[in-house]
Amino acid sequence: MPSLLKGLIQPGVKPVTDSEFHNYLTNSMMARFITPKLDEADKKNFAEEMKDGGEFYIVDLDPVRVGKTYKDIHVCPTKTLLRREGEKFSVVGVWMEKTKVVIHPTDGDAWELAKYFVLQGGALCATMVVHPLQHFPMDSVNAITKSALPKEHTLFKLLHAHQRFTLPLEYAVLDFKMSLLHNDAWWKTYAPFPGAYDGIRDLLVEGYKGIKNNDSYPAFTYPRRPPKVYSGYGTFLDAYYETIYSFVDDVVATIPKGDHAVTCWANYLHQQVPGFPSGKEIFEGKTLTEVVAYYIWDVTVGHTIDHHNYGQMDVRKVPLRIRQEPPEKGTKMKSRQLLQNPVDLMKYQLAMKLFFAPTVITKLIEVDYKFKDNNLRHRQVKFKEDLKATDKKLRDQGLTYMTLDDIAASIQF
Repeated sequence: MPSLLKGLIQPGVKPVTDSEFHNYLTNSMMARFITPKLDEADKKNFAEEMKDGGEFYIVDLDPVRVGKTYKDIHVCPTKTLLRREGEKFSVVGVWMEKTKVVIHPTDGDAWELAKYFVLQGGALCATMVVHPLQHFPMDSVNAITKSALPKEHTLFKLLHAHQRFTLPLEYAVLDFKMSLLHNDAWWKTYAPFPGAYDGIRDLLVEGYKGIKNNDSYPAFTYPRRPPKVYSGYGTFLDAYYETIYSFVDDVVATIPKGDHAVTCWANYLHQQVPGFPSGKEIFEGKTLTEVVAYYIWDVTVGHTIDHHNYGQMDVRKVPLRIRQEPPEKGTKMKSRQLLQNPVDLMKYQLAMKLFFAPTVITKLIEVDYKFKDNNLRHRQVKFKEDLKATDKKLRDQGLTYMTLDDIAASIQF
């Protein structure tokens, strides 16, 4: 009831300044979408904007095209062209796929409406296209680690500390009928998405299988390190990855090359997860370090920061539902109070509290790997010292996306 009352008192959306719009795209989880990989369609659509040359990047939110929306609710695939000068980006314009037009910051109401569609697309692609890749492909690592490795094995201890709570959560999100993905009953006041289950779940497929002829969305393959993110957000993620990598490298160095249990573990995962190395490949170079470090980084820092960052976004500036068609040149925007109704806001606010915002149960800084070897126990102590040093270094740089104390030990929300 408080969320509905809040939506009645403060309906619709708030104004989003161009500065705020730029900050959302370049200094939040949405920065994950910035890429220099313009495809041929991008070069054609933005030919006029790019004719004088320069260094250009794209924010590609094409996957929302698969969404099937409810009556009077709209989504639109967008491409936002950014010009890069030094380390700074500027927004040039937005391609609206449904109206086949580029909207510029000088286009008045059409520009104001276009910004909401970009932010809506960013929210949908972040939560339902990119972020799920941090969840579901890692479930195979979780399950096979628990079933294939001896409980006293060093690799088991290293991974198992980051696997609590996850598998039941993943099942509930995808298949439990009370999941926020299912908006099929009036009493599901926490289901905020713009369409029904089938269309929304298709967004996950876009992220996993990739989009044909679109370089921004390749098919999933198990990463060896975090993807490049062109912002302070990426600097933050990389700093923690390097700290985790150093720790993992020292721990797995104690595992003999050719270890039978690890070989079997890798072979099982090789069959289940695209790009995961086989038992023959796992001991080549730093392969074991890379796949384990990525896993731990993914389910701790990478996963938590997305929830923390998205949970801080204003639901009246980053809508999931928009009640006006995508703009053309000259479009007049409705009153902002009409772009989201009170029920839309109620559902969104409840989803933020119940699902999107983080609820940390166990913390990375409190993890105990239960190593019996004294050298490994000492390395665990140093790991925590290194994490604290990383936290301080990032804060000193002004990169305060979250504190070390905010980081969960596993996927638990």
